[in-house]
Amino acid sequence: MGQSKDVKLIFDPTLFWDAREIDVDRHAEYVISRVLDFGDENDLKKLRQIYSDAQLIAVVQERRGLLPMTRRFWSVYFGIPDEEKKKDV
Repeated sequence: MGQSKDVKLIFDPTLFWDAREIDVDRHAEYVISRVLDFGDENDLKKLRQIYSDAQLIAVVQERRGLLPMTRRFWSVYFGIPDEEKKKDV
């Protein structure tokens, strides 16, 4: 998906209603966490076309503010052991 770097043209724009300019490369962690938290099936398919599983796993492990239920789901999906997950403080 190299044609556009503007996430509002790639994903459902309502996912990013609160931000003006978001670049898929420069703001990768933000984009990944927002789509994992609130995206639908189509958004998730696009997300996995743009970013590697390693990038998604890194966000699940490290991103503060990711919804707890999102972190649990993707941790199970990717088989991330509990000790490798960063706890929300």
